[in-house]
Amino acid sequence: MSNTRDVLGYATEVAYVRFSVPDLALQRDFLSDFGMTTIDGSSDDGTKLFARGRGGRAFLYQAELGAPKFIGLGFQMSSREELDLLSGLEGASEVRPIEGPGGGEYVRLIDPNGIEVDAVFGQPFDPIELIDPRPPMNTTEHKGRLKEPVRLKAGPACVRRVGHCVLEVRDFRISESWYKHRFGFLTSDEIYAGEETNAIGAFMRCDLGDTPTDHHTLFLIGGREPGVNHVAFEVDDWDTVMLGHDHLKNNGHEAHWGVGKHILGSQVFDYWKDPFGNVVEHYTDGDLFTSEIPANLEPVDKLLAVQWGHNMPGQS
Repeated sequence: MSNTRDVLGYATEVAYVRFSVPDLALQRDFLSDFGMTTIDGSSDDGTKLFARGRGGRAFLYQAELGAPKFIGLGFQMSSREELDLLSGLEGASEVRPIEGPGGGEYVRLIDPNGIEVDAVFGQPFDPIELIDPRPPMNTTEHKGRLKEPVRLKAGPACVRRVGHCVLEVRDFRISESWYKHRFGFLTSDEIYAGEETNAIGAFMRCDLGDTPTDHHTLFLIGGREPGVNHVAFEVDDWDTVMLGHDHLKNNGHEAHWGVGKHILGSQVFDYWKDPFGNVVEHYTDGDLFTSEIPANLEPVDKLLAVQWGHNMPGQS
């Protein structure tokens, strides 16, 4: 377990995720119930669908018409120069205009498992859709809300951004090295099964120096057939998680896991399945670390357990 540095570029967050689905209209309806909005370039009779949240990015999600499949993801990079550097790697694309609304550029890489990974720069950020925060909470020790009742509006959760992706890979160490070298990730928690030397995965965060960043932007779990385990989207607070839960339930969607609170990362979570079996998560209140925090070693039992709520499906 190490955070030694041999880095070509530095990711700052997930830019977007890419899927193929056999029915774009059905997926559009699910994304709407999940808390995203389809945008220019999306159409029922077209071949691609784009959706955005309300955090300012031009789009967070892309689906193209085809058999159900996770295609890949993009990472925002810290500089345009990193795209030029990554484009010189074997198998990488040239620097291209982004294939979606908003503009910007990307370089497409293929990871050791055949997943398409885009290094992205220049996507516009326009927070015109930010909404007013929830009124302060009253606790036993701090009464921050006076003379103001809380009146929540029923409806979908307000998705802000893609917070993290969990990828299943064949060989954890090979994939770990590949992502750290190209995107500068740091290990927050490495996961072992049985003996501590038997590493099977890791929560990895972006290296933003002294700027706090999410406990994990990428989680890799080894010994699996390649693909996506789930994609997590950040929402504002616990009320938003619960409003989203009720809205998805009332509209007949399939719950997967939650609501609960993770141990590693500390997020309050709620997992759902889209119409094609892909798992997506609403979460809030995650841990934030700076770069000097050392890597930690944790057993797989802690990965699967919760601080409150039910354990992961299939676990006792």
